[in-house]
Amino acid sequence: MSPRRREILSAATTVLARSGNRGLTHRAVDRAAGLPEGSSSAYFRTRDALLGALGKFVADRLAADVAALGTRLACCPGDHERAVAEVSTLFSQWLEQPDLLAARLELTVAATRDARLAERFTQWREDLVGMVRDVLADAGNDPGSAEALVAALDGVLLASLLLPPDRRGAFVASSVDLLLAGFDPGQGQG
Repeated sequence: MSPRRREILSAATTVLARSGNRGLTHRAVDRAAGLPEGSSSAYFRTRDALLGALGKFVADRLAADVAALGTRLACCPGDHERAVAEVSTLFSQWLEQPDLLAARLELTVAATRDARLAERFTQWREDLVGMVRDVLADAGNDPGSAEALVAALDGVLLASLLLPPDRRGAFVASSVDLLLAGFDPGQGQG
């Protein structure tokens, strides 16, 4: 991806997060990026093209983080403390980028009305659930609970966005510990 496209999509992430789906316009993206009017439409001709590219951009950024998490967890199956620490660290990193998370939530809602966007986010979620399923199976836990665990952890992220920043870390760590312990019957809360 060219640096200019990345710059435009980063600005679009911010616009979507702060102004919602209706606020995502080429003009707003140009202003947020500090570019001359018409710049973003030269790269993404229509709003649908911009929204589709933004969906891929956000999903790819999150997918790379999730893949790295899966690699780190694969080396230590069944290590509850390590899993809590790794997931909590990733969530904390994401919470330091609230625009990325808010944009993902906006895109997820938009995907309920847009089949092409839904395809992108359905694939991302299936990949995420698959990684969690593998981690659970490697640790000797029920891989069938991966979908529920992903949904519960998604709720932790959403709830965290509503907390003051200084309370997020403790909330994430305790919630992740509680959830992972609940999916590993042999594990008590740490």
